Formats: sequence, C-alpha cells, structure tokens
Amino acid sequence: MKIIQISDFHLRGDGKLSFQKADTIAALNKTIAYFCSLKEYELPEYFVVTGDLADGGTREGYEIIREKIHQLPRPCYIVPGNHDKRDFFLEMFPAETPVKEDIKPYICYTLDDDPIRTIVLDTSKPGCHSGGMTDKAAQWLETKITEYPDKPTLVFTHHPPFVTGLPAMDEGFDQADRLAEILKKHKNVRLCCGHMHTSIFTMWNGIPCVTCPSVSMQMEVDFRRKDGPDVTPDELKDNFKGGGDRFFLGNPAYLIHDLQGDTINTHYVTIPAEADYSGPWPFKYYDGEGH
Repeated sequence: MKIIQISDFHLRGDGKLSFQKADTIAALNKTIAYFCSLKEYELPEYFVVTGDLADGGTREGYEIIREKIHQLPRPCYIVPGNHDKRDFFLEMFPAETPVKEDIKPYICYTLDDDPIRTIVLDTSKPGCHSGGMTDKAAQWLETKITEYPDKPTLVFTHHPPFVTGLPAMDEGFDQADRLAEILKKHKNVRLCCGHMHTSIFTMWNGIPCVTCPSVSMQMEVDFRRKDGPDVTPDELKDNFKGGGDRFFLGNPAYLIHDLQGDTINTHYVTIPAEADYSGPWPFKYYDGEGH
C-alpha cells in the first residue's frame, strides 16, 4: 500500500504571485498533471495534503484548489495549516475532511480500513504562524491512537512539534511533550508533517518523523540565527529573520509512504517542472497581509 503526501500549495485566488515571487497556480497545475499521468501501479491508495492549501485561506483560492484536487486519480484528504481556514475546509471539502461531530471545529479524523492507518491531527491556531495541540484534540488523539495497536499508523499534521534547526520556523509547539507521550503509546507510528517546505527525517522522543517538501517553494536550508556572527550587513538591512525565512523557486516534490511487511518506507520524489531555482527570496507578504 502507498500513500502520497503533498504539501504547502500556498495558492492565491487573486492572480498575484505568492510572497511576490512564486507562481503557485502554475506549480499546482504541473503537479496535478504529473499525478494524472502516473501509471496505475504508480498510484497511491490516496493522497494526503498537509496544509497551507490557499495563501490567506481565501474562498477564491479554495475554489481553484477544489477543482484541481478533484482531478486527481485517487481520493485526496487534507490537513489544515496556518494559512488555512477551518470553516472553509468543512464547508467546501466535506469528502476530503471526514470529520465527526464530536471533534468539530477541529479537522481531526481517521482512515481505518486499509493496511496503513491514517490519523489526521489539526495543529493550526487561528491567526498564528506557529502550531500546537489543544486539550480537546489531545483527548481525541489519546482515544484514537490505541484503537488499532497492531496496524502501522501515520499521523499527519501541518506543524512539526520538534526543533528543526531553522530558527525562523522554530516558534514552539503547544503541548509538544503531551503529543510525544500520546504517540509513544503506539509502537508502529510515524509523524508526517508539512510547513517546512523541505524534507527533514528525524527521531523525536523515539518517534520517527518526517516533513514534506513543498509543491510551490523549496525552503533554503540555513541554520543561522538572525543575530548570528555570519549574518551579513545587507541581510541585517533586509530584516533577516534567521534561517527558514527564505525559499528557492524549485521543482515541486512529494513523499511516498510505502508499506513493506509491517514497515513503512518513505521516499522523496521530485517532479520535473523546469524550475529555475532562483532565490533565495524572503517569505515577504504584500502590504496588509500576514500569516
């Protein structure tokens, strides 16, 4: 069984370039066309999108995304990110967010019927760039995590709870320790996150974790602090926020989670889209916009 994880479309519904540089609709179009061209044996059981679908969470952006993901040759399930709006998710993507009434408004749900079990956990905080887990979501996860103790399980979130080493992105994660304690109750679980626009493979509190690359922009891997000794005068003048605040216009990429026996292997794959890899460019918003 295979699950394909894609992430961080940052699609705008107003025709502007995301962060003033990225043609995210072109990147999404090429990504959808690529997946539609796959052979039957290359297709997953389903796709999971780990957040930041529409830049600014606008209805116009989600209308475009809804049309595009409905073209995919397999079902698609979605996870909210810091740029997303929960109310639009529940209204516009009912099939892609099979949320039960007891956990609403949080976009948390499970897919239980396949050899790999999927758990989606909403880590978004309205109006915030950083993420975390609420008490209600934690209680829900505590109940769900042990329901199928022998089944390999993927937990999908937008925000990673661990320190990545990219200072601008390491803003903390509410109840990270509690999340680790819950996940450790399952002996065959992997945490799969978005948000970072680059792939990171790590162990966190004994839990294997991975972050997904982006469809639209690939993060510059830079470990410098904003006040570090290697920051240049020009970067200081441009309000450099530390590593993790700039991107390249790279090719879209994704992850394949593939079950072999009782082990899930994760593969990184790049989509050939003739990107020019210009940059790095800052994640710079238009006037009046924010996270």
